[in-house]
Amino acid sequence: MMKRKWKCLFVGVIGFLVFGAVFSAIWKLNAKINNLYNVVQQQQKSQGQMDRVTYIPNLNPGADGWLITQFGDPMQAQEMCYVITTETGLVIIDGGFSYEVPRLREIIELYGNSVEAWILTHYHPDHITAFLDILEDLQEIKIHHIYTVEQADLALMEEKAPWDDFSMLDRFDAIEIDGLEYLHRGDQLELLGLKMEVLSAYDTNLDSLTNDLMNDGSMMFRLSGREESMLFCADVGVGLTNYLISEYGESLKSDYVQMGHHGFGGLGEEFYRLVSPRAAFFDASDWLMNGEGDRSTREKEALMRELDCVIFSYYTAPNQILLR
Repeated sequence: MMKRKWKCLFVGVIGFLVFGAVFSAIWKLNAKINNLYNVVQQQQKSQGQMDRVTYIPNLNPGADGWLITQFGDPMQAQEMCYVITTETGLVIIDGGFSYEVPRLREIIELYGNSVEAWILTHYHPDHITAFLDILEDLQEIKIHHIYTVEQADLALMEEKAPWDDFSMLDRFDAIEIDGLEYLHRGDQLELLGLKMEVLSAYDTNLDSLTNDLMNDGSMMFRLSGREESMLFCADVGVGLTNYLISEYGESLKSDYVQMGHHGFGGLGEEFYRLVSPRAAFFDASDWLMNGEGDRSTREKEALMRELDCVIFSYYTAPNQILLR
């Protein structure tokens, strides 16, 4: 009788262990399946976002004005890539990283492989790499004008900002660039019928105002149509805030603004209150729009919402306004 009880107990324990092992295997398999499902869902979501941000909308504004299009970074990094278009003309601002090249080539092809002007605000990789890639392999493309800024002495920039990325400078300097023109503060010209005025660009006066000479030496410019204007702040930041306010004051007023340095850090509250735009363009993806600390646009976004601005970012890119 005792042996029978022990035998039943032994069989029960073995059964329990087998059941536990089977249950554990099923649970692990289920967990793996669920995890795979989540991964697939995330990939599908990312692909959907990739499809959206690589999409090229209609770029023809007709005869109504100038269409300004902000493109978002398909890799959700930070960069700056804008195009300005009319029925027949194309201007590109910066262009972003190398992975923007296929999209830019497609846009340029829409305009007969002709770019009226390419504006390069400064020499950081997230602004200039795609341009250099295309310039080194133009194929059928003709770029009629290339506008950029002088750069500070490299040794001085490295001394003041040893953390910065100067990797594109040698590459830029090594290329023979036809149609290259350096613009300076106070320069004015016409682009596709728009008035372009340069409010700030690197010169030696900035050496004593900022340590961040690459960013703060960016080309800040305004494009004005018949009735409206848009201010492009490029990567200009905090070092030039007071200087720009003292130079321009209330004349900073513009209908639209591209936020300085992707919308985090830089250019202070008083500057943006003087601009007082209707819409603000943040060249920022989710991790910047919802970031924390120094790498966050939250403070600037709250300010612009207080000013009753429409907020554009990579959430909604490509974003477009018709400048009249």
